[in-house]
Amino acid sequence: MLRSSWGRRTGALCVAAALALAVAERSGANSSGAEDAARAFVQKTIDSVLAILRDKSIPLEEKKTKVEDIAYKSFDFTLMSRLVLARNWSKFSPKQQTDFVGAFKKHLSATYRDTLNTFRDETIAIVGSRAESNGDVTVMTLVKGAADTTKVDYRMRKSNAGWRGIDVIIEGVSLVQNFRSQAQEIVSAEGPDGLIRKLREKQLKAPGKSA
Repeated sequence: MLRSSWGRRTGALCVAAALALAVAERSGANSSGAEDAARAFVQKTIDSVLAILRDKSIPLEEKKTKVEDIAYKSFDFTLMSRLVLARNWSKFSPKQQTDFVGAFKKHLSATYRDTLNTFRDETIAIVGSRAESNGDVTVMTLVKGAADTTKVDYRMRKSNAGWRGIDVIIEGVSLVQNFRSQAQEIVSAEGPDGLIRKLREKQLKAPGKSA
């Protein structure tokens, strides 16, 4: 498992939990138009999340709930779950698929809620974007804290419901790929129910989080 100063990089995770807006805008068919729209979504969301985190009048637990609410509206957890499971998705029954999506969503939410305990007013700057396959856009940011700077990329995809975050890449490590490698190993050894159980017990680790 990768190890790093995960706790000190909480600002990156807070934004990851809140990536993308729930309401879509129509953008041009060319890639530059899509990139502009994706960057605008990320910037507006960064501003919204940081406004919550910096508001001294809001109790910590309420801040966590507000950020969590944005995350639930902003991530495509079903698609992320399919990407994590990859070919294993078809091995899950419809009920197991539903259970996995719910457990994965709650697992990530709990992870990001914990990081808010150590938020230290980091600053986040968008530094670029890149068109990807499937019409996706990766928006690149730098998260600057008092002691270090962290590179965080957000992969976004637009559907009929609007832009949604489908992956977070922290210092080159993809959240989806990290969970996929763990999921494949557990499904092979313990089956779908074993993976769901471990998620519910929070035994899977996000990129960079110490074991």
